[in-house]
Amino acid sequence: MFKRRVGELAKRPHIVPADATVTQAADLMVRADVSCLAAVTGARVVGFLTERELVRHLDVDLDPSTPIREILSRTTGGIAKHLGVDEAIKLMLERRERHLPVVDVGGSLVGLVTDKELVDALAVDFMVESVDCRALMRTNPVCLTPEQSVRMALDRMRDTNAGCVLVTEAGKAVGIFTERDALRAIMGRPERLLDPVSAHMSGPVVCVPVDAMVYKVILYMRQKGVRRLAVTETDGRLAGLISQQDILLYARRMG
Repeated sequence: MFKRRVGELAKRPHIVPADATVTQAADLMVRADVSCLAAVTGARVVGFLTERELVRHLDVDLDPSTPIREILSRTTGGIAKHLGVDEAIKLMLERRERHLPVVDVGGSLVGLVTDKELVDALAVDFMVESVDCRALMRTNPVCLTPEQSVRMALDRMRDTNAGCVLVTEAGKAVGIFTERDALRAIMGRPERLLDPVSAHMSGPVVCVPVDAMVYKVILYMRQKGVRRLAVTETDGRLAGLISQQDILLYARRMG
């Protein structure tokens, strides 16, 4: 792997008070287009709140006025800013996290590195390897039909630890329902859990052909601002799904 350090990739986290409500935090995530917030008390970071943690609570009677300090993640520890990308990928996969806090020699928070930054750093590696989507896509993504409910979508996402469900008709992807869609549509509106998933899905689905080279897929994800893509056969039928986590898993094997 081409050697880069996580200190070069880390981004300043978005900050939210630990006594902010889950609704306020969800609004900030959607507006800022981020999937993790650093929660602070005064000037001290006391934990992190991820999009996934919020979504996992949406259909279990989460009170919109709940302070986020009650569901914060206490991270398993920061990583040094001089750590290489390959080592950061290994840690991220071992911890089953999508965000790693990066700290300096004194232990102060420098920023966050996410799966997005790590994947972006791998484009050159995948160009050298000449890998296409077939090598790493998931061929059995979670799929629902348009009339199935939002609650069912959230249940399937939680049961499979997935960040999205694809909505399909006649073997083709017609929409995608992601964690971001769930926050935008459902937070504070529990009655929408009974809606058909098609009412709140995003569409059309961003797709790539099954023979697309992964380095081009990485660049396309960056261009479109998405974390996952549907993979299609030449006739448009769904072949699978490729996410940033899938790219990291394959990169770990390459390393």
